[in-house]
Amino acid sequence: MTIRDILVTDRSVAEFCSIFDSEITEITNLLEQSESCFEHYFSEPEKQKYKWVQEFTFMTIESLVTATRLLIEGHINASGNTMRISYESLCLAILLSAENNVLISKSKKAKPINFYKSYLQGNKSTKAHKAIDNVLLNADTLGLIEGYEWLEQAKNFYNGYSHASIMTMGSLMLPSGKPIIAGGFYKEKLGLYKDHLNFVLRFAKHLPKLIEAVALRNLTSALNVTKTVC
Repeated sequence: MTIRDILVTDRSVAEFCSIFDSEITEITNLLEQSESCFEHYFSEPEKQKYKWVQEFTFMTIESLVTATRLLIEGHINASGNTMRISYESLCLAILLSAENNVLISKSKKAKPINFYKSYLQGNKSTKAHKAIDNVLLNADTLGLIEGYEWLEQAKNFYNGYSHASIMTMGSLMLPSGKPIIAGGFYKEKLGLYKDHLNFVLRFAKHLPKLIEAVALRNLTSALNVTKTVC
Protein backbone atom coordinates (compact mmCIF):
# COMPACT_ATOMS: atom_id res chain seq x y z
CA MET A 1 0.00 0.00 0.00
CA THR A 2 1.43 3.38 -1.01
CA ILE A 3 1.54 6.46 1.20
CA ARG A 4 -1.25 7.99 -0.89
CA ASP A 5 -3.40 4.89 -0.41
CA ILE A 6 -2.82 5.08 3.33
CA LEU A 7 -3.79 8.75 3.45
CA VAL A 8 -6.87 8.89 1.23
CA THR A 9 -8.52 5.47 1.05
CA ASP A 10 -10.92 3.89 3.56
CA ARG A 11 -9.35 1.27 5.82
CA SER A 12 -11.69 -1.22 7.45
CA VAL A 13 -11.80 -1.69 11.23
CA ALA A 14 -14.08 -4.72 10.88
CA GLU A 15 -11.49 -7.36 11.84
CA PHE A 16 -10.44 -5.54 15.01
CA CYS A 17 -14.09 -4.98 16.00
CA SER A 18 -14.94 -8.62 15.34
CA ILE A 19 -12.13 -10.00 17.51
CA PHE A 20 -12.67 -7.54 20.36
CA ASP A 21 -16.45 -7.19 20.07
CA SER A 22 -17.23 -7.83 23.74
CA GLU A 23 -14.59 -5.36 24.97
CA ILE A 24 -15.71 -2.66 22.54
CA THR A 25 -19.36 -3.17 23.47
CA GLU A 26 -18.58 -2.79 27.19
CA ILE A 27 -16.39 0.25 26.60
CA THR A 28 -19.09 1.85 24.44
CA ASN A 29 -21.74 1.36 27.12
CA LEU A 30 -19.48 2.86 29.79
CA LEU A 31 -18.55 5.84 27.62
CA GLU A 32 -22.23 6.51 26.94
CA GLN A 33 -22.83 6.36 30.68
CA SER A 34 -20.00 8.85 31.23
CA GLU A 35 -21.49 11.15 28.62
CA SER A 36 -24.88 10.98 30.37
CA CYS A 37 -23.25 11.84 33.71
CA PHE A 38 -21.51 14.82 32.17
CA GLU A 39 -24.70 16.10 30.57
CA HIS A 40 -26.58 15.67 33.85
CA TYR A 41 -24.09 17.39 36.13
CA PHE A 42 -22.48 20.03 33.93
CA SER A 43 -24.49 22.89 32.47
CA GLU A 44 -23.03 26.31 31.69
CA PRO A 45 -21.03 27.33 34.79
CA GLU A 46 -20.95 31.03 35.61
CA LYS A 47 -17.56 31.15 37.30
CA GLN A 48 -14.26 30.58 35.49
CA LYS A 49 -13.23 27.92 38.01
CA TYR A 50 -16.35 25.88 37.28
CA LYS A 51 -15.92 26.48 33.55
CA TRP A 52 -12.43 24.97 33.64
CA VAL A 53 -13.62 21.99 35.65
CA GLN A 54 -16.38 21.47 33.08
CA GLU A 55 -14.01 21.79 30.12
CA PHE A 56 -11.35 19.46 31.49
CA THR A 57 -14.01 16.90 32.37
CA PHE A 58 -15.31 17.10 28.81
CA MET A 59 -11.76 16.71 27.46
CA THR A 60 -11.39 13.60 29.61
CA ILE A 61 -14.37 11.95 27.90
CA GLU A 62 -13.59 13.20 24.40
CA SER A 63 -9.96 12.09 24.58
CA LEU A 64 -10.95 8.64 25.87
CA VAL A 65 -13.40 8.21 22.97
CA THR A 66 -10.80 9.42 20.46
CA ALA A 67 -8.07 7.21 21.93
CA THR A 68 -10.36 4.18 21.64
CA ARG A 69 -11.13 4.96 18.00
CA LEU A 70 -7.43 5.45 17.24
CA LEU A 71 -6.65 2.10 18.83
CA ILE A 72 -9.34 0.35 16.76
CA GLU A 73 -7.76 1.89 13.66
CA GLY A 74 -4.37 0.55 14.77
CA HIS A 75 -2.80 3.90 15.67
CA ILE A 76 -1.23 2.58 18.87
CA ASN A 77 1.13 5.46 19.61
CA ALA A 78 -1.44 8.15 18.87
CA SER A 79 -3.98 6.28 21.00
CA GLY A 80 -1.55 6.04 23.91
CA ASN A 81 -0.66 9.72 23.72
CA THR A 82 -4.35 10.69 23.61
CA MET A 83 -5.06 8.46 26.61
CA ARG A 84 -2.43 10.40 28.55
CA ILE A 85 -4.30 13.61 27.66
CA SER A 86 -7.49 12.03 28.99
CA TYR A 87 -5.86 11.14 32.32
CA GLU A 88 -4.24 14.57 32.61
CA SER A 89 -7.56 16.29 31.93
CA LEU A 90 -9.31 14.27 34.61
CA CYS A 91 -6.55 15.04 37.11
CA LEU A 92 -6.77 18.77 36.37
CA ALA A 93 -10.53 18.64 36.92
CA ILE A 94 -9.95 16.85 40.24
CA LEU A 95 -7.31 19.37 41.36
CA LEU A 96 -9.26 22.46 40.28
CA SER A 97 -12.31 21.23 42.18
CA ALA A 98 -10.32 20.28 45.30
CA GLU A 99 -11.97 21.40 48.53
CA ASN A 100 -8.68 21.46 50.45
CA ASN A 101 -5.23 22.84 49.76
CA VAL A 102 -2.80 20.42 48.11
CA LEU A 103 0.94 19.93 47.70
CA ILE A 104 2.51 20.56 44.31
CA SER A 105 6.07 19.75 45.39
CA LYS A 106 7.74 16.81 47.12
CA SER A 107 10.14 19.12 48.93
CA LYS A 108 10.17 18.69 52.72
CA LYS A 109 9.62 22.45 53.02
CA ALA A 110 6.61 22.45 50.68
CA LYS A 111 3.30 23.67 52.09
CA PRO A 112 -0.22 22.92 50.79
CA ILE A 113 -1.58 25.60 48.45
CA ASN A 114 -4.90 26.49 46.84
CA PHE A 115 -4.51 24.74 43.48
CA TYR A 116 -7.05 26.90 41.66
CA LYS A 117 -5.39 30.16 42.70
CA SER A 118 -1.95 28.78 41.87
CA TYR A 119 -3.21 27.56 38.47
CA LEU A 120 -4.69 31.01 37.84
CA GLN A 121 -1.29 32.55 38.55
CA GLY A 122 0.38 30.26 36.00
CA ASN A 123 2.51 28.29 38.46
CA LYS A 124 4.57 25.88 36.36
CA SER A 125 3.96 23.08 38.88
CA THR A 126 0.23 23.20 38.08
CA LYS A 127 0.73 22.49 34.36
CA ALA A 128 -0.97 19.53 32.65
CA HIS A 129 2.13 17.33 32.43
CA LYS A 130 2.38 17.42 36.24
CA ALA A 131 -1.33 16.84 36.91
CA ILE A 132 -1.16 13.07 37.38
CA ASP A 133 1.80 13.34 39.75
CA ASN A 134 0.02 16.06 41.72
CA VAL A 135 -3.07 13.89 42.15
CA LEU A 136 -0.95 10.90 43.20
CA LEU A 137 0.92 13.10 45.69
CA ASN A 138 -2.38 14.22 47.24
CA ALA A 139 -4.41 11.02 46.88
CA ASP A 140 -5.55 10.99 50.51
CA THR A 141 -6.50 14.67 50.54
CA LEU A 142 -8.38 14.32 47.25
CA GLY A 143 -10.21 11.17 48.32
CA LEU A 144 -8.59 8.98 45.67
CA ILE A 145 -7.28 6.32 48.02
CA GLU A 146 -8.78 3.39 46.08
CA GLY A 147 -7.77 4.88 42.74
CA TYR A 148 -4.12 5.43 43.55
CA GLU A 149 -2.83 2.13 42.20
CA TRP A 150 -4.64 2.09 38.83
CA LEU A 151 -3.81 5.74 38.19
CA GLU A 152 -0.12 5.16 38.90
CA GLN A 153 -0.09 2.07 36.65
CA ALA A 154 -1.73 4.02 33.84
CA LYS A 155 0.76 6.88 34.22
CA ASN A 156 3.70 4.48 33.97
CA PHE A 157 2.16 2.70 30.97
CA TYR A 158 1.29 5.81 28.94
CA ASN A 159 4.47 7.73 29.72
CA GLY A 160 6.13 5.52 27.12
CA TYR A 161 3.73 6.76 24.44
CA SER A 162 4.31 10.46 25.09
CA HIS A 163 7.78 10.68 23.56
CA ALA A 164 10.01 9.07 20.95
CA SER A 165 11.12 5.91 22.72
CA ILE A 166 11.94 2.26 22.22
CA MET A 167 8.37 1.48 23.28
CA THR A 168 6.84 3.70 20.61
CA MET A 169 9.22 2.30 17.99
CA GLY A 170 8.27 -1.22 19.03
CA SER A 171 4.61 -0.57 18.29
CA LEU A 172 5.59 0.27 14.71
CA MET A 173 7.38 -3.02 14.04
CA LEU A 174 6.10 -6.55 13.47
CA PRO A 175 8.01 -9.55 14.87
CA SER A 176 9.28 -10.18 11.34
CA GLY A 177 10.93 -6.76 11.35
CA LYS A 178 8.44 -5.26 8.90
CA PRO A 179 7.62 -1.64 9.76
CA ILE A 180 4.02 -0.41 10.06
CA ILE A 181 2.96 2.95 8.65
CA ALA A 182 -0.20 4.75 9.87
CA GLY A 183 -1.89 1.97 11.80
CA GLY A 184 -3.99 -0.83 10.39
CA PHE A 185 -4.83 -4.26 11.79
CA TYR A 186 -2.14 -6.93 12.26
CA LYS A 187 -2.75 -10.24 14.01
CA GLU A 188 0.83 -10.15 15.27
CA LYS A 189 -0.20 -7.19 17.45
CA LEU A 190 -3.17 -8.88 19.17
CA GLY A 191 -1.40 -8.96 22.53
CA LEU A 192 -0.57 -5.26 22.36
CA TYR A 193 -4.12 -4.36 21.30
CA LYS A 194 -5.41 -6.38 24.26
CA ASP A 195 -3.10 -4.59 26.71
CA HIS A 196 -4.31 -1.19 25.52
CA LEU A 197 -7.98 -2.24 25.59
CA ASN A 198 -7.57 -3.40 29.18
CA PHE A 199 -6.36 0.05 30.22
CA VAL A 200 -9.16 1.75 28.27
CA LEU A 201 -11.76 -0.53 29.83
CA ARG A 202 -10.50 -0.04 33.37
CA PHE A 203 -10.51 3.75 32.97
CA ALA A 204 -13.97 3.68 31.41
CA LYS A 205 -15.27 1.68 34.39
CA HIS A 206 -14.04 4.30 36.85
CA LEU A 207 -15.02 7.37 34.84
CA PRO A 208 -18.79 7.75 35.54
CA LYS A 209 -18.24 7.82 39.31
CA LEU A 210 -15.23 10.11 38.96
CA ILE A 211 -17.27 12.58 36.90
CA GLU A 212 -19.97 12.48 39.56
CA ALA A 213 -17.45 13.02 42.36
CA VAL A 214 -15.83 16.00 40.61
CA ALA A 215 -19.20 17.59 39.90
CA LEU A 216 -20.59 17.16 43.39
CA ARG A 217 -17.44 18.49 45.02
CA ASN A 218 -17.99 22.12 44.10
CA LEU A 219 -20.58 22.41 41.36
CA THR A 220 -23.61 21.17 43.29
CA SER A 221 -24.76 24.52 44.64
CA ALA A 222 -23.84 26.34 41.45
CA LEU A 223 -25.78 23.98 39.22
CA ASN A 224 -28.50 23.00 41.71
CA VAL A 225 -27.96 19.26 41.27
CA THR A 226 -30.54 17.32 43.28
CA LYS A 227 -30.24 13.71 42.19
CA THR A 228 -27.78 11.09 41.08
CA VAL A 229 -28.22 9.31 37.74
CA CYS A 230 -24.85 7.61 37.31
